[in-house]
Amino acid sequence: MMQADADVQRIAILTYPGCFFGEVIQLLEMLTSLRDSMVVPDQGNKRNLVHLYSLTGERLFSPSSRLIYMDTRMIQGAKPLQTDLLIIANGAWPVEEPAESVSGWLRATCPGAKQIVALGSGVLRLASAGLLNHRIVTTHSAAAASLAEHYPLVCVDALMSLQIDGNIFTTNEHINLRELAMLLIRRALIHNRRPIYPYTMPQSSAGVAPGDPILIQPDSIAHRVILWWLAHVGEDISMERSAAFLSMSERSFRRHFKLEVGYPPYLFLLLLRLELARQALVDSQLPIDKIARRGGLHDGQQLARMFRKFIVTSPHQYRSEKSRGGLSMPHTAYAALFDGCSTPLWLRELQFAAQGQVQPV
Repeated sequence: MMQADADVQRIAILTYPGCFFGEVIQLLEMLTSLRDSMVVPDQGNKRNLVHLYSLTGERLFSPSSRLIYMDTRMIQGAKPLQTDLLIIANGAWPVEEPAESVSGWLRATCPGAKQIVALGSGVLRLASAGLLNHRIVTTHSAAAASLAEHYPLVCVDALMSLQIDGNIFTTNEHINLRELAMLLIRRALIHNRRPIYPYTMPQSSAGVAPGDPILIQPDSIAHRVILWWLAHVGEDISMERSAAFLSMSERSFRRHFKLEVGYPPYLFLLLLRLELARQALVDSQLPIDKIARRGGLHDGQQLARMFRKFIVTSPHQYRSEKSRGGLSMPHTAYAALFDGCSTPLWLRELQFAAQGQVQPV
């Protein structure tokens, strides 16, 4: 017998012939194990009630986890379900155009889903149902050109491993499923205004822990001002202007920010701009001068100076090598926040939030 509704995480999965179901299983197992490893007030060991909606009705088996229960249902005639999470499986490309019955079910079900994940080519199912018009998405690189051609109202950026537009998460073939699972959990808890506490919090020499909850707590000074910085990153941002945004004196702002984060705000902003430039070097082919200007670092020469000081290489060399193996000896102030090869989850969350932020006058 299933537990009471309050103790259940309701998940719906759309499967079809040829889909990569193992990828979905990995995501489910990570969602379960990560949630168990976090101290979440009033959550306890929530069960995953998983409904598999299949195009053919074939039986799919659940992973060997005591916290995951599955049943399989056919899509035809299935009633829309109120879900916490809807997952659309990835599959080999090209995939068949979804039937109208599937598109109709998605149009009825998606408004009742708190979070929607389309893995790889699964994004086609949402696009065919008209649910991605005027949204930014990513998908498997093999499917990107065809998706953009057949659905011109969908903005496709296949360079990103993960795109979030509202409550819709889309991925390409390079997605890190563990990071996706953690992000889904964190955003759901923040949406419900429940505090989260990682079970380990290694402190850095600078006083801030990578992934520190203070950076994603909506009421913290750090969270509010970093969101504003991200929305105005190409502008001349002074500490006086930052304090004015928060309706604080500059002295009080500097003191409170350092107490929360462990960094002076000017240094944190500089390192943030450097990290955004590092991302752009890997994720785009923009000239280095343009990357510097867009990130508020004036020109390529200043960006190069910052790179050599904190990342101990040049922007050109970093871009050519991609530095996917990490950096050997980065500056300790930079290394306490960033690893030089991937974007930390706390920054991803703030970037996604900043995309929809109204720009203050």
